[in-house]
Amino acid sequence: MKILLLNHTDTGGGAAIAAERLFTALRQNNINAIFGVLEKKTLDTSIIVLKKNSFIEHYLIYRIIKKILNIFISIKRNIYKNDFKTSNPILHSTNKKTLIDIDYINNADYDLIHLHWINKDMISIEDIKKINKPIVWTMHDCWIFCGAEHYPNVLENDTRFIEGYNKKNKPKTTFGPDICRKTWERKKKSWKNINFNFISPSNYEKEAFKKSALFKNFQNNCTVISNIIPENIFRPINNKILKELYQIPFDKKVIGFGAIEIETRKKSIKGEYLLFDSLKKIHNKSDYHIVIFGDNNNLFSNELQIPIFSTGSISNPHILAGIYNLCDVFVCPSLLENLPNVCIESLFCGIPIAAFNTGGIPDIVEHKETGYLAECFDTEDLFRGICYCIDNYDKLSHNALIKARKDFNNNDIIQKHIDLYKSVLKK
Repeated sequence: MKILLLNHTDTGGGAAIAAERLFTALRQNNINAIFGVLEKKTLDTSIIVLKKNSFIEHYLIYRIIKKILNIFISIKRNIYKNDFKTSNPILHSTNKKTLIDIDYINNADYDLIHLHWINKDMISIEDIKKINKPIVWTMHDCWIFCGAEHYPNVLENDTRFIEGYNKKNKPKTTFGPDICRKTWERKKKSWKNINFNFISPSNYEKEAFKKSALFKNFQNNCTVISNIIPENIFRPINNKILKELYQIPFDKKVIGFGAIEIETRKKSIKGEYLLFDSLKKIHNKSDYHIVIFGDNNNLFSNELQIPIFSTGSISNPHILAGIYNLCDVFVCPSLLENLPNVCIESLFCGIPIAAFNTGGIPDIVEHKETGYLAECFDTEDLFRGICYCIDNYDKLSHNALIKARKDFNNNDIIQKHIDLYKSVLKK
């Protein structure tokens, strides 16, 4: 059994990390797996860069031409003011081009192709069906059953992916060409006879998939299998040494969360602005310390007036595990998530999680057992959740470790993947 895993890149996002970890686990279990990417960012020699489409012989020239065309398109949009605009802050992908060589995949000796995040024109909507091998596709977000958007607009209760996209149900806050509807129609036309097998990392994603207009007749083609988190790396560590190393006072309540982009994306799906509003409710600021997993933001520093330690970009998972262990609570303020790696990593480190009761997060956070699930999108309740996790750290930390080892056991997850591969190949 030879498996080709495909993802746009090998690091730099949740899907890339999940795909790389699965690739590593498969090889450790003696499965002949190859990880192919369009853009390689790491030095891992076991990961291959896929051959480019034969029609794009010179990829660099193609990129230059594309940038020039984008300049002309931008000028045209400014003149005619008819470009696509939406209040949904999430990434939108149309996948009109195929940058990899499908013939190479079809002619190679792979038995099964496992697709992950293939957007940014890695494979076009129309060309996916040209792959003549059995396909397993992990849904790292909602793009597969939505239009061009990677998540529906939860703030507007957007249900177009359930109803089907038409001119009458176009959101009032969407202007210009309806690329979501046009992309959805292309999927409907191109994928009507497909026989793919889908993996959903969360129960939320599976239920959304089953309700979708595109895949409502594919009830038996979706299996829930969680992402792999390296248990030997993400684990409890004595934080006394770590706090000395990072100069964080032992008597402070430490709140951790991911990178923030308040100034540039006030309505980001990651919910930074909701987190900011929650943290402003802290009165006894001298009792707290903040750890940001990523770069700091001046708005946080200037207005919160709470000491901040920002890690900058972290590529080493061992260092990342240490950062989790600095915290008394990890906050995930996202408006919608599939199955966020950061929350499961936090769970394995025994760190309670405060988050909104949305998407696949309830698969990880059990309310007042492993963390706190706040009402969507109540910043007052999220603040109560942060305080609850800190005040009940010992109980929640103990429960978090039990849940991590029970529900996200690496051996179980990898075996589910292998069993699915065998089942697909048998069919």
